[in-house]
Amino acid sequence: MKYDKTSNKDTEISTALKSILFGAAVGATICAGFLFLFAFLFVAVKSIPQYFIQAIAIFCAAVGAFVSGYISVKIYRSKGLIYGALAGVLLFFMLTVISFIVSRDKFTYITLIRFLAMIFSGAFGGVLAVNKKRRK
Repeated sequence: MKYDKTSNKDTEISTALKSILFGAAVGATICAGFLFLFAFLFVAVKSIPQYFIQAIAIFCAAVGAFVSGYISVKIYRSKGLIYGALAGVLLFFMLTVISFIVSRDKFTYITLIRFLAMIFSGAFGGVLAVNKKRRK
């Protein structure tokens, strides 16, 4: 029986897409968990400066993107920088669309900072995941 190379490429692309989607979903869950935690702390403190709230939101998004990149590359097992960054970008678009729908906000420099932070932290998570030694 002759081996068909096209089916291997289709399988590779679908596996990569599934790993990125699953990683972004896990990253979104982690990001939401951190946001709930900090929202609870903000209510307890009662007076938080606006710039601190934005910094914490960027931090939560970066942590979610890191986990997203790490999980997706752990599933895919190669190309850590690329697939980690793609998972971070997907998570950024998910969070940005949701925030634009909910708050009717516009694209600002904070959005650009969040975008860069999520790309770099997703890529960093992917690189760490691909370079981590496996247990036997």
